[in-house]
Amino acid sequence: MSVRRFLANSFLPLLLVFLSACSDPAAKLPKYDKVPEFEMTDSLGHRMYRDALLGKVWIADFIYTSCPAECPRMSSQMHKLAKDLKGENDVRLVSFSVDPARDTPPVLNEFAQHYGGATPQWMFLTGTPESVHLLAYTTFHVGDVIGKIEHSTQFALVDKHGQIRGYYSSFDRDDLMRLRKDIEALRKEKA
Repeated sequence: MSVRRFLANSFLPLLLVFLSACSDPAAKLPKYDKVPEFEMTDSLGHRMYRDALLGKVWIADFIYTSCPAECPRMSSQMHKLAKDLKGENDVRLVSFSVDPARDTPPVLNEFAQHYGGATPQWMFLTGTPESVHLLAYTTFHVGDVIGKIEHSTQFALVDKHGQIRGYYSSFDRDDLMRLRKDIEALRKEKA
């Protein structure tokens, strides 16, 4: 095999990957864990399943209603995102409570209303301690509810297939701008 043919055969696939990444910004985003099946309860008392989010790009955060500082700030940022994304049928916002013992649907609903939720686009979910722990600790790696309540202040971005594609500080303006850009990239992502 000639050197020229060897180089062409070696670099052509790399060039094609590079060019497809340039035309599909979502291809540049990392792929973290896949969100497993879950069953939870929303703030109105309805059952919510992971499959209802498939085909949607969604932003997840982990909060609790008695949190004194970070959760209200995070929920205010989610409210801003909800206003910016209003009417975008392929985007959802999901706030998971990391205090399922206290955050019953009525408690979550009162909290949600304070921040302009719950809406068809922005849901507030609670579940069993085990289901919340599976999502917060094992899947998203942002918190722990077994034995103690702690959580990250990051937003997580999930693609239409249930794959976590990014983490963003909920208090950093540049990160929130990057989140908006990445939401748009995932909305346009090629299958």
